[in-house]
Amino acid sequence: MAKLSKSKLLSLISQEITNSLGFYSSDLAKQRENALKYYLGEPLGNEVKGRSAVVSQDILEVIESMLPSLMRMFTQSDKMVNFEPQQAEDVKYAEQITDYCNFIFNRDNNGFEILHSMFKTALLQKNGFCKVYWKTSKEQKKENYEHLDETQYQSLLIDEEVEIIEVEELEEDQGMFYNCEVRRVKEYGRCQIDPVPPEEILVSPRAKTLKDCNFIAHRVAKTVSELLDMGFNKKDVESLPSADEEVYNTEATVRRSYDSPTMDINISNIDPSQRVVQITECYMKADVDGDGIAELRKIIVGGSGYNNYTILENEEINKLPFAMCVAIPMPFRFFGLSMYDLLADVQNMSTVIMRQTLDNMYLQNNARTIVVDGQANLDDLLTPRSGGIVRVKSPNAVTPLQTPNILNDGLAMLQKIDQLKEKRSGVPNQLMGLNPDTINKSHTTAQSVNQMMNSSTQRIELIARSFADGVKNIFECVLAVICEHQDQERIVKLRGEFIPMNPRQWTSHYDCTTQVGLGTGNQDQRLEVLQKVLNVQEKMIQQQGGMGMVTPQTIYNTIEAYLQNSGYRDATQFFNDPSMQQQPQQPKEEKQDPALQLAAQDIEMRKQKAMADVDFNNRKLEADNQFKMQKLNLDEQKLATQVVKEQNVSGLEKEKLASKILQQGMN
Repeated sequence: MAKLSKSKLLSLISQEITNSLGFYSSDLAKQRENALKYYLGEPLGNEVKGRSAVVSQDILEVIESMLPSLMRMFTQSDKMVNFEPQQAEDVKYAEQITDYCNFIFNRDNNGFEILHSMFKTALLQKNGFCKVYWKTSKEQKKENYEHLDETQYQSLLIDEEVEIIEVEELEEDQGMFYNCEVRRVKEYGRCQIDPVPPEEILVSPRAKTLKDCNFIAHRVAKTVSELLDMGFNKKDVESLPSADEEVYNTEATVRRSYDSPTMDINISNIDPSQRVVQITECYMKADVDGDGIAELRKIIVGGSGYNNYTILENEEINKLPFAMCVAIPMPFRFFGLSMYDLLADVQNMSTVIMRQTLDNMYLQNNARTIVVDGQANLDDLLTPRSGGIVRVKSPNAVTPLQTPNILNDGLAMLQKIDQLKEKRSGVPNQLMGLNPDTINKSHTTAQSVNQMMNSSTQRIELIARSFADGVKNIFECVLAVICEHQDQERIVKLRGEFIPMNPRQWTSHYDCTTQVGLGTGNQDQRLEVLQKVLNVQEKMIQQQGGMGMVTPQTIYNTIEAYLQNSGYRDATQFFNDPSMQQQPQQPKEEKQDPALQLAAQDIEMRKQKAMADVDFNNRKLEADNQFKMQKLNLDEQKLATQVVKEQNVSGLEKEKLASKILQQGMN
């Protein structure tokens, strides 16, 4: 099969982008835009001047009531996931991978913010996305060196981090010396996890899950300066048209308008490096090499519009860098359902009832008046004041217009709508503002509240189980990224100790399981069970000495589990671990400060490098001397050959002269 040409590849990319779910003005984009408007409580567009314009925010109330429970389930433990070994020799590495991946998620990145953004986006706009990739950063600084000898100067030249800016040569009696101005550039790399706004994601309509997705793209706006700093060709970047995202991407416009309704100031005319262009990172399966098998590729294109793209990068990759979570998955569909899909009509009904009820109350408090034409003084009527007089010509010239009171009917209707909202969302209104004192007043009240909490918890736990798959995908991507890109050992602080982490010893083939915590109701049940277990253990020790079933260690385990479920993660703050006391105390080896250790290693490396440089220079000088000696010997040989030739010529001429004289004498 023939290789896929550049023009055909661009045509394929254009078709995939144009037909993708989430493209500008698509049905999906409109739904997500409306979801944002409903959440923010923006006007519906059917408001009447002089009437109530209040907007009910049922979707906001439900989402913000569900988020605390969901976040607590995932963040109450330091270990959000566990990596399980597949073989016996992988046990040690699996523990290291678990600790290091959780460290990267919570310490190197803001894990709480990542989960909050993904969960909230999934609850509001169907699917929440995040991107996991290796991010490299450069640190540049200028350095000046004075009076360097030849060895020191050569060391600078071979240093990969150093770029020579200016050199001044100084010829002295002791030799050549140098004054240098250099730019030292250091690159730092780490695993970056970024939540992605849903309007930046494009997905093939054929996709059902993230794993079988043949096309997914990340559409983002970048400045010319940012693209050049990423290493793209300057000519290609400067040829890209300016992005006009605000015209097409109404989702982003709604998201930004809440805080900043005005457009950003265009400074590209002043500074061309700040001109904004649009790039699309396309992750797709395509048979580019023509072997008949489509490979997963990362193709970055710039520009917008059908057949108006420029390829900036094209490479083969092993894994998609995206993770996704869905609140309510739909079978055989990529995008699930959100709280907007469930409650949009409920919020519309609540808004209508609230507006009509408020309008009715306003009319009752400010009742209209029936006036017989010509029988009353209109100036007196239009100037209301306390104790005022209205002059009339007949007793019944002025009568109030009766407005029917619909307040009770409106409130009853709102209660029915709230019940409908509870059934669809699974979050009862009683739990949104639950007072803990009310629970403790009576056993009956506490029992009923626990029943409500358990029923609502089941719905929330189902959503959490769906979110757990997305969290698992994040950590799988983290492991794949560090195994591929981190090529140096890193020392991290875990549980008060500095532990070296070397992903070069690992593989990315580990089973990942999520550790999702339980809700408040189940947590209370677990505390009650643990309390009963502790009471039984105490009785067994008092009566029969434990019968071999209860030891100080088992009691400590119970207390530790009780404290962890109560929110205290470190039980050693209150109790001593018997296992630590039974072990003989070994004299602790003095551990060197990791910073000093790293500094010493750096000094040793620099020392070895300097010695290598000196050895290299000596070898180079020796080679130069040998070359000069060989050249000198060759010149001497040439000179000797020339002298011999001259001598031979001179002797031949003498022989000819003698022969001639002899011949003349004979004559």
